[in-house]
Amino acid sequence: MPFRWSFFLLLYPIACITIFNIGVGMVLSALYVFFRDIEYLYSVFTMLLMYLSAIFYNISAYSLNIQYLFYANPVYVYIRYFRKIVIDNSIPAPSFHLLCAFYALVMLGIGCWMYKKYNHRFLYYV
Repeated sequence: MPFRWSFFLLLYPIACITIFNIGVGMVLSALYVFFRDIEYLYSVFTMLLMYLSAIFYNISAYSLNIQYLFYANPVYVYIRYFRKIVIDNSIPAPSFHLLCAFYALVMLGIGCWMYKKYNHRFLYYV
């Protein structure tokens, strides 16, 4: 595959995924202190999320109403963003830019909120 200048657009979803993962990490670290089984539940959840993110199949086989449900999955949005640039050789729609940032900032906000809320109780459980 030849190098294309559109590959520089991959920096944006990588930054969004990094922010998203920091938020997920903060949520998991806050929950893991109190619930040790989160480790096992999270592995099942990520496998389910992978199968629901249309990695192995195309969503065009589904009706339009069901296709919109895939956009509620942040993993699908990030994968679709990468596919648009790398495979389709096109620039994603502005809605994808906003959706990537939205999921990243919401997850970071939830992570910061949970971590700050339970931070003072960590010492008693460790």
